[in-house]
Amino acid sequence: MENQLIIDSLNKLYDQKPTEEKKVIASSQGWQNLNNNETTYKGSKVIAPGQTLNQIWQDNGLDFEAKPTKIYYKDHNEKLIETTEYQGIINSKTGQLLNIPKNSYTILQLESIKKVIEQVRDYLAVESIMNIDSKRFVINTYIKGCIGDVLKDDPIKRRCTFITSMDSSVGFTLALLDFRMFCFNQMNQVKQSQNMSFKHTASIPYLVERLPRALDLTKHSFKEDIETFKFMARKEITEQQAKETLKRLFENEYKNKVVILNRRTKEQREKNVYDLVQTKPILDNLKVEADQNGLTQYSLHNAITNYYCNQQQSKNIKCPSEASRIRTESNLYGKGKNIIDRSKELCLSIR
Repeated sequence: MENQLIIDSLNKLYDQKPTEEKKVIASSQGWQNLNNNETTYKGSKVIAPGQTLNQIWQDNGLDFEAKPTKIYYKDHNEKLIETTEYQGIINSKTGQLLNIPKNSYTILQLESIKKVIEQVRDYLAVESIMNIDSKRFVINTYIKGCIGDVLKDDPIKRRCTFITSMDSSVGFTLALLDFRMFCFNQMNQVKQSQNMSFKHTASIPYLVERLPRALDLTKHSFKEDIETFKFMARKEITEQQAKETLKRLFENEYKNKVVILNRRTKEQREKNVYDLVQTKPILDNLKVEADQNGLTQYSLHNAITNYYCNQQQSKNIKCPSEASRIRTESNLYGKGKNIIDRSKELCLSIR
């Protein structure tokens, strides 16, 4: 029993130390509320300023080559037969099997992304890395000079995020994303970046190589978006308008669905927005935001984004680290991203 207590104590310290180190670095980058996905997911690392790209790649396990290899199977006579349609992809440094895709799958080496960042290093700084089992990668950089206050001491920062995988779970994506630095809320994806997504076909290395010429890293559109957020922060709304906006935002999750009141008698009623798991925490968030900054379009949008960026839980996932990874990936290229972008549109449409 005593030994188990010691082991539990050591495990707790092991879990906490990296998190505290991440919080210190994130704080030096200007982030304020540090109980967020990038400091709680164990497979992420917040990058201290001044590190070289080579050092960042080495420290985060990105400095390997994904190598194709032949795949064999045993026939009914235990004879090894080479497959003709599939290839194996392995980590050149560890030998880890990363993927078994079709032969048409083209590998995008992480070195290619490093070269893109090197070419625009005067404009970008690497802020954090998420390495997910050496198979999926999120490389967060921020655009230097693209930071501005919406409210007093409430800045938003524009990120340029590189997303890729070795296991076919996601193609290559480059996204421009605005984040609220007070709470790591992902506020929206910048519209002009939405078409920078490539599948792992033969053309992907060429397309990624050309990215530095296609990237618009100017501050003009960022200033326009800051003005939009400032407008939202001034535009007062009513509690009823906020509730109606939530009804529109989540309509697909309750419309034409029912709630079973009694399984034995089959008594039921129509499902509504208040039956959804996210509605109460979002309304609770809105009360906090409204108390601090007034009941505005901006407060409502932040109440929604705070839930999807920091609070949403996945069914049967009890590990906080794993829950934070799921939230992050959903917000970058899944359901969460679509809800966040739709939230901004609907909040702006309140009259």
